[in-house]
Amino acid sequence: MPVKIKNSKSWFKERFSRFRPVVFLKKNLPFFIFIILISLSFVLGLWNIKRYEVFNQNGEDLDDKIENLIVENLHRNITGKNFFSIYSKDIEKDLERGISYIKSARVMKIVPNKLEVFVDTYQPRSLILDNNGQCKLLSQTGVVLERVCEDSEDTATCCVEYTSDTKYYIFKSDEAETAKLSGGKEQLLVMKVISNVVKVVESFGFNIREIVLEEKVLHITDIDGKTHIFTLSDSIDTQLARYFVVMGKVKGEGMEFSSIDVRFERPVVKN
Repeated sequence: MPVKIKNSKSWFKERFSRFRPVVFLKKNLPFFIFIILISLSFVLGLWNIKRYEVFNQNGEDLDDKIENLIVENLHRNITGKNFFSIYSKDIEKDLERGISYIKSARVMKIVPNKLEVFVDTYQPRSLILDNNGQCKLLSQTGVVLERVCEDSEDTATCCVEYTSDTKYYIFKSDEAETAKLSGGKEQLLVMKVISNVVKVVESFGFNIREIVLEEKVLHITDIDGKTHIFTLSDSIDTQLARYFVVMGKVKGEGMEFSSIDVRFERPVVKN
């Protein structure tokens, strides 16, 4: 009976295929391929943050200036960092502290190297020339957004000219001071009260040009030269109720006036 002699190469292949490490590799080949590809992606920088998209949380168009500030902040602090080494909450806090225009921020990480940033922003509304001669741009509620006219030789004139397009109004007062907020921002606290008065005055169609606060008396002058007078020494809600009644009559009868003073129980309307 003929005896088959195994080929040495076949014998070696058979022995090699039964070698335990080789058997283990064959069984786990997909896993090892995955590990190798992931390792290569890290080496090649696939997971390094490099792309950003910024959105207004309210769905409105985001001001180009604010968007640029956000992107510059991210490029400076985040670009090139590994996707898994950064935390959304840390980025949100850094944006809120580092950019005065940002009221709140929400950051989403998108694999493999992108961030989507949603922000709620303060809108610039007024300017103040403070006791130190600095011209500051304020939000509706008095949060300091930035300092302007810093390179001007005549800061006071520059500050007033900033309001010439009626986009902002000028606020004047020797009594108002800014306070530090928890996030590192500054706020003119009195503006939180004044902003409520401004909203009501503007609701009747008046465009404000200037607000002067002196000895707790608030003079709001619109672009037509009409003056609306309140006091911070008495209840603002009560004065606003009087203002509503008076303005309803003024608008209803088409009355002309130069000033309305609601500090008193019987408001004073001057022609």
